[in-house]
Amino acid sequence: MIRKLYSLICFSVFCLPFSSLYGNSLNVLSSAILAIQDTTGNEQDVEISEGLRRRINTLVERKQVADSVDVQVMNLNPFLSAAQYTKGYVSGLYVQEGSGEPGSLKNIIWRGLSSPLLSNKDMNAVQPTVFVNGIPLGQESNFAFNIQRYNFRKIGTETDLLTRVDLSAIKSIEVITDPLQLAELGPLAANGAIWILTHSGKSGNRELSINSYYGFAQKPSIIPINAEYENMFRQPFYALYGDAESKLKYPGYLADSTNMNYYGSSNWSDLYYKNSALYSLDISLTGGSERANFSFYGGHKNNEGVADDTRLKTYNALFSVNMVPFEWFTVSSFINANRSERKRNRSLRDQFAETAYLPDLSTPLAPNKDVYAYYLDQYNGSLNDNVTNNIHGHVNFRFKILSKLTYETKLSIDYTEGLRDVFWPSGLMEGSNFVSNYFGYTQRLIFNNQLNYQLALAKDQTLRFHLGSDYVMDLYRFNYAKAYDGPNDFVKINVVNGNSSDGDYLLPRGGLVVYRWNNKDQFRMQSFYGRASYTLSNMLEADVLARIDGASTIQRDSRWFFSPAATVRWNMKDHLFDDSEILSVLKIRLGAARIARPVSGARYATGPQYSSNMGWSTEAGLVSYNGFAGLSRPYNSGWMGYGIEWPYSDQLNLGVESSWLNDRLFANLTLYNKEDKNQITVIPVPSEYGYTGQHKNGLSVRNRGVELGLGGSIFSDNRNFQWKTALNITANRNSLTALPNGLDELIIGDRKLKIGHSIDQFWLYENQGIYQDVAEIPVEDGRRLAFEGVYLNAGDPKWKDINQDAQIDQDDKVLIGQATPKIFGGWNNQIRYKNFDMTFQFYFAAGHKLLNNRAATRYDFINNESNNTIQSVREIFHWQQDIDIDKYPTYNPWSAVVPYRVEQDLFLEDASFVKLRTLTLGYDLCGIDGIRKAMKTARRAYIYVSGNNLHTWTKFSGVDPELTEFNGYYTGYGLPLAPTYTLGIKLDL
Repeated sequence: MIRKLYSLICFSVFCLPFSSLYGNSLNVLSSAILAIQDTTGNEQDVEISEGLRRRINTLVERKQVADSVDVQVMNLNPFLSAAQYTKGYVSGLYVQEGSGEPGSLKNIIWRGLSSPLLSNKDMNAVQPTVFVNGIPLGQESNFAFNIQRYNFRKIGTETDLLTRVDLSAIKSIEVITDPLQLAELGPLAANGAIWILTHSGKSGNRELSINSYYGFAQKPSIIPINAEYENMFRQPFYALYGDAESKLKYPGYLADSTNMNYYGSSNWSDLYYKNSALYSLDISLTGGSERANFSFYGGHKNNEGVADDTRLKTYNALFSVNMVPFEWFTVSSFINANRSERKRNRSLRDQFAETAYLPDLSTPLAPNKDVYAYYLDQYNGSLNDNVTNNIHGHVNFRFKILSKLTYETKLSIDYTEGLRDVFWPSGLMEGSNFVSNYFGYTQRLIFNNQLNYQLALAKDQTLRFHLGSDYVMDLYRFNYAKAYDGPNDFVKINVVNGNSSDGDYLLPRGGLVVYRWNNKDQFRMQSFYGRASYTLSNMLEADVLARIDGASTIQRDSRWFFSPAATVRWNMKDHLFDDSEILSVLKIRLGAARIARPVSGARYATGPQYSSNMGWSTEAGLVSYNGFAGLSRPYNSGWMGYGIEWPYSDQLNLGVESSWLNDRLFANLTLYNKEDKNQITVIPVPSEYGYTGQHKNGLSVRNRGVELGLGGSIFSDNRNFQWKTALNITANRNSLTALPNGLDELIIGDRKLKIGHSIDQFWLYENQGIYQDVAEIPVEDGRRLAFEGVYLNAGDPKWKDINQDAQIDQDDKVLIGQATPKIFGGWNNQIRYKNFDMTFQFYFAAGHKLLNNRAATRYDFINNESNNTIQSVREIFHWQQDIDIDKYPTYNPWSAVVPYRVEQDLFLEDASFVKLRTLTLGYDLCGIDGIRKAMKTARRAYIYVSGNNLHTWTKFSGVDPELTEFNGYYTGYGLPLAPTYTLGIKLDL
C-alpha cells in the first residue's frame, strides 16, 4: 500500500513543471529517455525499462551490424573523442576531423545536412545529440559568435564536446535510426541520436582492470621554402605584367637577397613540427552482490599534437551504484566528472581575430630557425589557458506497483563550464599588450517520469503501454571581457574583479579600458508522450507513439507541437521461411515519424522586435551612437515578427536485415527519406528598413539515401584462425525543397540557395583559361566583355558568360560540386590466429569537392600584401611547398578583376579519399602456459601495438582533403592528422 501511495504521489508531479513552461528560454530542445542500469548483470533478476531493453537486445543480436561500434576494438586506439570511435564504423554518420589539433571540434552529420551551413555557428543545428545513459549532453551556445568581427573560431575554449565522455567506461555505442525511437527521444533527436551506455556494477567477485598505452605521433615530412623560392615563384608575374611602379613596391624582405633571415636556411619546421608523446592510464573496479553493486572508472590521457606545440590533457572519474533494497524498489545512479586542459595553436590569424587588431603585415615571420625562436621566446610571455569542466549524472528510482505495472522517475543533470584566459605581451602587439577573460557555462536539468504496463492477450500475443513525461530546464550563459595596453607584461591581470558578491564586480582592474559582453539564455520544455507496442509471437511487432512538446522558445500561439510515429517489424524468416537451412534471419522494418526540431534563442518567443546595429563598421562589438557610447544587444540579427512556428522533421525508413549460414554472413539495407521542413532563416529586406533581414519559417531540405552493410565471419568455425569483416556504405543526396515567401532562390554571402539543388553546393564562376591577347576578348556593340563594369584585358581569366549579356557578374555564377560526400563508409576487419589478433579499418568518402583557398591566397599575393587585412596574414607554416603550382595559369595579379579570387572552379578540387585509419596487432599473454600459471587470478593480460592515420590515397593536391573548414574551404589551417604509433597493455584481474 505504501509503495502504491508513493507511486500516485510521484505520478502527480507529472504536471507540476507545466506552470513554468512560459518562462524565458534558450536554444536547444531536449528529451531524456530512461536508462536504468542492470544491477546484477542478468536481465532476469532486475526488470529494466522496455525502451532500454529493446536497445540492449538490438546490440546483442546485431553485434556485427554497421550501426553499432565495436568498443573493445576501438579502445585499442589513442582516441580522445567518442566521435572518433564512430568514424567509419556507423552507416549514415559522417565524421570529419577538420584539424589534428588535440581537442579540436569534430563535424558530425547524420544522414545529410538538415539545413545550410552559412557560418561556423550553424554546425550546432545539424549535429546529432549524444545521450550518455539517457542524458542528452548540452552543446555550447552559439551566441558568443555574434560579438566577433571574424568568425574563424568560437569565443571560449572551443573544446570538442565528446572529450567529456570517459572512453574507457563505455560499454556500447549505437546510432539510433528508427524514426519512432527518435520521436520518443524528442526534438533534440531530430538530427539523430548517438546512444552511449557505460559499464555498470555486477554481482560477483571484485574485478580490477588496467589499460595503459604509450606512444608517439609522427611529425610530417614537408618541403620547406625560403625567400629565394618565393622570389622565383613571383618573377614570372613581374616579367609578364610588372611595370616600374610595381617593381619599386617589391616587398623589402624579398628584394634584399643578402638578408639571410629570409634567404638563408629554411629550418623553421624544427621548432614547429615535432614527434610528440601520447599516453593514457585507465583503471576500473567493479563488484558487489545481487542486491547492491558498484563500479568506478578513472583515467588520465595526454595527447600532444605534432604541430605548433598543441596539447590536450583529460581527467575522468565515473562512479555508479545500483541497489535493490526491496523486491519492489530499485535505485540506480551514476555520476561522471571530466576536466580537460587544452593548449591551443599559436596561429597569428586566430590571435588577430580575437584582438580585432591588425599590425603591419607587410613583413612576415622569417623561416629562419633562430629568428623564429626569438619570436617563440616573446610568445612564451603570453597566456592561453583553456579549461573545460563537466559533470553529468542521474539518480533513478523504479517501483514495481503490480506484477506488470512499474513506475520510474529520474532526475538528470549536465553541467559544463569553459574558462579561457588570454594574454598577449606587447612584443607581439607592436607595443600594446592584450588581455581577455571568458567564462561560460551550459546547465541542464531534466526530470523524467515513466509508467509501464504489460498485458498478455491471447496465446503468443503481448500488448505493452508506456506513458512518459519530460521536463527540461536549460540555462546558457557567458561573460567575456577584453582590454588593451596594460601597465606592463609581467602582471597578467584579470580585466574584472571576478567576485560577483563585491560591489565593484564589473569594474576594470589596473585602470584599463575594458570592453565587456554578457549574455544569458534560458529554456523550458514540457513533454508528454504515450507508446503502445503489440507483439505477435516472434513474427510481428508494431509500435505507435504520440508525443506533444511545448517549449518557451516558440511563440504562444504555436507553442505546442504534436509528434506522431509508427514502426512495424516483420520477421519473414519465422513466418515464411521457417524451414530454410540457408537463411538464418530475414526481417523487414518500416517506420515513420514527425519530430519537432529545436529552435535556438529566446527572441523568437517575444514577438515583433529587432536589434539595431550600433557597432562600428569594422568592429561590431564596439557600440556607439553618433560617436557616443551606447547600450545595445551584442549582435544584429534582424526583424522578428509574429507567426514563428515549430520547424519539424518528417522521417521515413524502410529496412531489410538478413543473415545466412547460421549467421556467418549478413546483409542489411536501409532506404530513408528525411525532410526537415518549415525551418527559420533570414530573408533580405530593403536596406532602408534599417535591419539586416527578416526571420521567417519556410526553409525545407530533403535528404534521401541508402545505407548498406555487408559482412560476416569468414572462418568462424576454425578454432585456430578466424576472420570477421564488415563493410558499410552510405549514399546520400540533399536538395532544397522550399524557401520562405515562395522564393525560388536566396543569396546569403558567398552562398546561393536554389530550389532543387543541394544546399552545400559551391557558387562559382566557370574558368575557361586565360586571355593571352586583347583580341581574344569578345566584343559586343563596340564594348569589350567586362567583369562587374571593369573591362577585361590580356592576362585576365576567361570566365564564362552564362547569360550572354556581355557582362561577367554574379548572374554568371553556377552551382557546382558539393562540400559533403555523396558516398562514404568504412571497411572493418578482425583477424585472429590462436592468441594473436589483428584489426584494421579503411575509411573512405567520395563525390565531394573542396575549394583550395590556400592556393588562391598564395597566388593573390599582390592584393593580400597591399590591403593589410586578415587575409594578409602569413603564418610560419606558409613557408612550405604545399600546393601544385603547375595547375594554375599565370594571370595578371595587378588586374582590378582580382583574377585569383577563390569563388571560381579553378580552385575546385576533388576531395575523395581512402584512408588506412587504424591497424592493431595484439596478443593475449594468458595463452602462454608459464604466464597463465604465474598469473592465476588474471582473466586477461593483453599486449598490443596500434597505428592510426597510416596512409591516405587521394587526388587532392594539398596536405589532406579532410582538413577543410565547415563550408568546404581548404585554408591550410587544419593541423595534420598525423600517424600515431602506440604500445599498450590491458590487464583484467
